[in-house]
Amino acid sequence: PETSEKAIYEPSNSPQMAAPDQPANADLQKFLAAFKVADIVKDKDELFTISSTSTVEETLKLLEKKRILSMPVVDEKKKKYAGIVSISDIVIAICFNPCFAKLAKGGTIDDLTREDMEKIISRSVLKNAVIDLVGVTEEGKNLWTFDENDNMLKLAEYFSQGVHRALIMRESGGPCLLSQTDYARFLCNEVKKSKDKNIEDRLKMSLEKLGFTGQKGPIISVNDKETALAGFRRLLQWHSFRDWNLAAMPVIDSKSGKIIGNLSESDLRGLNENRLLDLLFVVPMYLKTFYGQMKKPLIASPETSFGDALDKVSPYTKTLRADIYDDDILCYFQLVESNVHRLWIVDKNEKPIGAFSLSDVISQFTVFGFAHEKS
Repeated sequence: PETSEKAIYEPSNSPQMAAPDQPANADLQKFLAAFKVADIVKDKDELFTISSTSTVEETLKLLEKKRILSMPVVDEKKKKYAGIVSISDIVIAICFNPCFAKLAKGGTIDDLTREDMEKIISRSVLKNAVIDLVGVTEEGKNLWTFDENDNMLKLAEYFSQGVHRALIMRESGGPCLLSQTDYARFLCNEVKKSKDKNIEDRLKMSLEKLGFTGQKGPIISVNDKETALAGFRRLLQWHSFRDWNLAAMPVIDSKSGKIIGNLSESDLRGLNENRLLDLLFVVPMYLKTFYGQMKKPLIASPETSFGDALDKVSPYTKTLRADIYDDDILCYFQLVESNVHRLWIVDKNEKPIGAFSLSDVISQFTVFGFAHEKS
């Protein structure tokens, strides 16, 4: 399909993003600039798209089936891309729907009458056309486009600022959607193969030295006594490029303050009319209804090196609650290969004190950084 002019932005005329905090290492930028976008997308499948007349429920089902977080919406009558819909757009539309107004201040499913439940289901957006949600979030209004011959550094400067996806135009094979995860996976593989001393030095630096433990104020989180609805609403209330750009938050034990889980926007995929009221379960129960158990959070200590954060993390191996975890060890995961987009940095009491995301991985090689060391 053709692209809708108002939905597409070339990097040269895109809206201005935030300026970098301080210059990055020129040698790291040089390493990245040696690659072309084509090096990543040469084996990528063509776009998964969805019709503008499809329902929100159908969109969630397809996102879950393809294990993706967004897709372009096609206006089949005009044969044009109408924009892009992401899980963020859907979370906002569902969780801030007026049908949940009675529970906006923290009520649970036990507070509802049968009539209340029927109203929630009948007034939800799940049966609405997905085109209604295009542009709900700022990123959804724009479809960032790049050419496969652009160098990697050009694209990295956008991904490192919190942009999660870009449309790549290819000479053969048709356009494809490149995600932040695709980019980070490629970058990690090339970094591991590199013998460049600047790369090796950066990989040895601790997350603390790189500035990822210096968050101001408490970490935004949800505790195990709060509902999934409250957690999802909090995710979107705190969306900010500069501070968090939240797509996930830690689940905290309300008594000990320890991190026991992770709630992300992707946990809404697969939601349908029959499961809509599951949003009113407390977070651990909600996650168990979807996955059979609450997934283990990915954690690291402040002393964990940048390199180890990409591979195995967390020297803390204390036994955790048996009712939540099948084993005793909360360690040795891979940030990219486990398909987890962030790890939580914890103190010796397993309380979260920072975060390290795929945006942070990419930002180490660009002029933009959320929390680089002073130089």
